Amino acid sequence: MTKFKLCGLRSIEDIEIANRYHPDYVGFVFAPSKRQVTKEQAKKLITQLNPAILPVGVFVNTPLEELLEISHTAELKVIQLHGEESPELVKRLKQNSSCEVWKAIRVKNEESVKGLERYQADRYLMDAYQSGAYGGSGKQFQWKLIQHLPKERLILAGGLNRKNLIEAVTTVRPYAVDLSSGAETDGHKDESKVKQLIELMKGVS
Repeated sequence: MTKFKLCGLRSIEDIEIANRYHPDYVGFVFAPSKRQVTKEQAKKLITQLNPAILPVGVFVNTPLEELLEISHTAELKVIQLHGEESPELVKRLKQNSSCEVWKAIRVKNEESVKGLERYQADRYLMDAYQSGAYGGSGKQFQWKLIQHLPKERLILAGGLNRKNLIEAVTTVRPYAVDLSSGAETDGHKDESKVKQLIELMKGVS
């Protein structure tokens, strides 16, 4: 069954929604954005999270030492690198942390997805490319560009919502899907949308 990640949690209300509908993963954004949280905020929220739901930290071009400190303090289970991080950083991170490491790839064209294995990440999150933005834009990319990649290590993001989720899962068959803006109304997590998205996932996986 394709797993579900609900990204961009930032309030106790978001945590309560997650606890009610049980996504497999929830994401906390530490990079500058409208969904950014501090390590202290994330730690407080994660203590209220159902332990069966795995917390993911989303970072953009963050130094190794800071990655290790935040992941330890907030008790993250997954570190998601969403910037221009190097294969060397991924290697050192895996050597020094017990967290899974996901490397986000901003898909623009066929060249974008070549040579993924140089990162040696645990999984690869495929997101739409948008100049000056690192995820959460609501923009979709052409799924055919990643259909040749190993499905069990792919996480599909980029403009997913109630209207295209079934098509996305049946077309790509990824390990997981990642939704942020597609689960929101007016910039806030929408419980009815989260409920419907989870139900859709159960129906197609």
